[in-house]
Amino acid sequence: MRRGFSLVELLVVLAIVGILISFMVPAIGGAQRLNQTTVCKNNQRQLVLAAVQYTNDFETYPPAFTSEFKAWDDETILWQYIDTPIEQMMCPKHIHTNHSASGYNYNTSFIGSEAYISGFVVDGVQPSDCKHPSHCAMFGDSSKNKFMRSPDADAVYDPYTDPNTRCAGMQAFRHDGGTVVAWLDGHVSVQHKAYSECSDDEDSGFLSEDNSLYNPISFVLHSFQGYATQETCVPASTSASD
Repeated sequence: MRRGFSLVELLVVLAIVGILISFMVPAIGGAQRLNQTTVCKNNQRQLVLAAVQYTNDFETYPPAFTSEFKAWDDETILWQYIDTPIEQMMCPKHIHTNHSASGYNYNTSFIGSEAYISGFVVDGVQPSDCKHPSHCAMFGDSSKNKFMRSPDADAVYDPYTDPNTRCAGMQAFRHDGGTVVAWLDGHVSVQHKAYSECSDDEDSGFLSEDNSLYNPISFVLHSFQGYATQETCVPASTSASD
């Protein structure tokens, strides 16, 4: 005659099941976080493709902010090339705010031109002026608003010296301590090292300690492996072949 499980045997089985679950839960959580990062990377890749289309049509990068008070993510600027509504292209780790509906920011310091309330317009760098676009950030995970700022002001391209303005343009390192960045050449990566002297956000920071990963004209060419070499971008029409 077949006998049932004893109490001890049931307890052993339950203990084994509990151990297996304890192993599975972190793995499931890790898979979910990886999926969120993948979605974010795909979203930013779409932003770069849209920016490329805009650049091909107008021979300049999309403006960051126009004199008509329209930002780069307006439907008449970048979103005319994107079929997905901005609310559906939001970073999965971003909490929707009025300052950044998608959770992404755009290199306003050097790439996109910016109009001031006074009507003065600061032009961005021309598309032909960089030799190493793989080391210049274009889009990224925004910390506070949709305008990406470099650590330091620039007299020609980004004269804002107010530290609050610069800190508001930092990146959010919300993907397991990393921040997703879409670079000028179209590739997307996750950066884990943050630089910041701003004290208001522990999970935010700049991509580099200077303007080197924001300025596409003259900057330090980073290896992202602990060392860097000095490189200078020159207009493509006058530069020597690589």
